[in-house]
Amino acid sequence: MTPAALPRRLDRAEAFFWFLDRVSSMNFAVIAEGRGTLTDAAVRAALDAAQRRHPLLRVSIAADVERRLSFVPAPHAPIPYARCADADWRDALAERLVQPFALDTAPLARAWRFARDDDGGWVLALVLHHSIGDARSAFAVLDEILQGAAGLPPAGDDIAPRAPLTDLYPAHVTGDAGRQLGEQMKVARKALAERIGLPEPQAGHGAPTGRLQPRLRSLRFDAAQTAALADKARAVGATVNGLIGAAQLIALRRLFGDATPRTLGLTCAADLRPYLSAPMDAATPGFYVTLVSSIQRVGDADELWPLAQRLNGAIRQQLQSGAAHLLYDFMPPAERFAPDAEGVAAFAQLMTRGVQTSLLSNAGRLAALPALPGLVVEARSFALCPTPTQPVFLAVATDAGGMTLNLNHNTAQLDAGAADAVLAGVRELLLAA
Repeated sequence: MTPAALPRRLDRAEAFFWFLDRVSSMNFAVIAEGRGTLTDAAVRAALDAAQRRHPLLRVSIAADVERRLSFVPAPHAPIPYARCADADWRDALAERLVQPFALDTAPLARAWRFARDDDGGWVLALVLHHSIGDARSAFAVLDEILQGAAGLPPAGDDIAPRAPLTDLYPAHVTGDAGRQLGEQMKVARKALAERIGLPEPQAGHGAPTGRLQPRLRSLRFDAAQTAALADKARAVGATVNGLIGAAQLIALRRLFGDATPRTLGLTCAADLRPYLSAPMDAATPGFYVTLVSSIQRVGDADELWPLAQRLNGAIRQQLQSGAAHLLYDFMPPAERFAPDAEGVAAFAQLMTRGVQTSLLSNAGRLAALPALPGLVVEARSFALCPTPTQPVFLAVATDAGGMTLNLNHNTAQLDAGAADAVLAGVRELLLAA
């Protein structure tokens, strides 16, 4: 793996998400649900061991002398860990998920334990600032914590800091080649907008009010249902991710209350690790993702598979061509803004110019856990809140037991009934696929 020394400046992608987090929470959580004896002392020891091993779990983000954001070592600040006694662990986590990490705060991670109210089981959630990690790399840490809490030996040697995302961009997306590709993207986007229009404002989703009332809902498919969906997707040249995206868009279109096709947008988080100039694994927290958007005409259930195929093709084309790498070149460049109230306000103003999309992030199939003495992990998943312009954020993860879909929304903009209808629509469409 390509090393990097600390302290270092945040790259453009990491800094962009730091500024975006000042506008709308970009923290995310990786979650384990299980049963068995999980003691606080064992969790505390496992958190400490993981923190010693992973460098970005021992940093703060600070402004340097040139007012640029930098990762600064903070080796003596332990990851906070607390129990939460709220009756509904999902809503309790959603509320804690959006608690900000202030500038100069260390570490940029928190851990929470919740009780499941239905069967006496437990839920362990690790919350990270998005600038230090993505879902795949955070799951690697969560798995280490579970193994350590079960008394298994440490995962391995301490890991050296890794090079940031944009340092590993291939040549065809940098310099003159990257600028030429960017111009081609602008022409293609303009042509698409002229052909099908921009996304329509989402029915049921209100304008930002400044109030944040985050809520989390979940949907679980067992292993047999998950395998059947994968088989069907392969048979028609699509993917499960494309299928879920299509179901998400159709369920959102139904909120309009009629049968009229609508132009809607979907943004998918995409892992860039396979598309870099040097190998990069997900063994330690690091931010190596981009966002890939697609604007589609959306009908109803009879359009599910064609829509899934179109979404799959749009994502693949942007990743393979290098267009997906250029997201951070099209966004407001973080180096233009001071990390203070004035700079954040200027950044926020520029971000209001974007079109409305809903979000889908799929961590894929997670690595299998070894047998954990005294513990049974029944599901692993993750969650992240939408921004004020996004009606919902749907986060998907698959493990040996099946597939979990977590839907986050802000009830101050999209009420509980509408969110329930979206999740019910996704379930109906996937089961009938």
